[in-house]
Amino acid sequence: MKVALIGNKGFDTIEYHTADALKHLGHHVYHVDMSDQIDIKYLYNYWFSKFIPHYVEYLFNNLAKKIISYEPDLVIGTYRFIPIVTIQKIKAALNGIPIVQLNPDALTTFEKQQIFYSPYDFFFTKDPYIVDFMKKKASLNAHYLPEAFNQRVHKMPKKSRTDLERDINIDVLAFGSIYPYRARLLKKLISVGLRPTIFGDNQTKDQELKEFFKNEWITGDRKSEVLVGAKIVFNNFHYAEIDSVNCKFFEIAGAGGFQICDWKPTINEYSAIDSSCFTFGCIDQAIEHINYYINKPALRYEMATLQREHFLLNHTYDVRVKQMLDIVYKC
Repeated sequence: MKVALIGNKGFDTIEYHTADALKHLGHHVYHVDMSDQIDIKYLYNYWFSKFIPHYVEYLFNNLAKKIISYEPDLVIGTYRFIPIVTIQKIKAALNGIPIVQLNPDALTTFEKQQIFYSPYDFFFTKDPYIVDFMKKKASLNAHYLPEAFNQRVHKMPKKSRTDLERDINIDVLAFGSIYPYRARLLKKLISVGLRPTIFGDNQTKDQELKEFFKNEWITGDRKSEVLVGAKIVFNNFHYAEIDSVNCKFFEIAGAGGFQICDWKPTINEYSAIDSSCFTFGCIDQAIEHINYYINKPALRYEMATLQREHFLLNHTYDVRVKQMLDIVYKC
């Protein structure tokens, strides 16, 4: 099958992993991005598209022409800011092929709410709360599809856990975009004597956190090495995750890391281990979990191995893409 995928081509993005899974399952993928229309950085394209209407119309008009010329059997869009007219043009020109909106993020990312008025045939999103709203209030053909991990990218390092833990030498790891909410929770850990190691972007520019940053953004093999080598990964979700979890939840478990994360009602659905063992409802409970597990390597390894085996069977992008295609084609 020929699939056109609209979205970011960056490595370790949901679009990258979705394209990889589609190819692995035997499909042909035509991946188109804003940067294919004008050769400038994604971030510049993104901000220009938010504030210059004619710019976004130009970009996506060219993008629509390329997709129509490709004559795909399926179109998947992940951007939430694709103009309504772009989807209308593609739909009219391709005459009945399914067009899917795959929304991998929390409800604060709906831009100007274009997707609610665009003529997509299917909507896939990870939060049961959003699915319920889309189906019951907006009468959209919405379906629940959690995030996932890519076992060909987020893979278990070859070193033993004990050797890796010794070499990485991190008690508590945090990574990603450290916006103010995450930073505040990390400062609470520091206040009780824990010393987190932070990979990613200090968006708060907080000087108290500066000494804990490694000034490195981790992806690929390096990400897996750090996730598995750290004793505990502290994964506090964005506050806009209502009933859902972030992609890091799946990446950490899939690679073989051990995490302490926010409690969400969906976690027992995903997990091979009871969520009460590794989730927290308040920051004091997170600290209690960290102090309990920090010096119990055998227990951490046992739990992490069990989770990894379960996630390999149930939560890869290959599994998610099959689930999506089964719904679209009612297999």
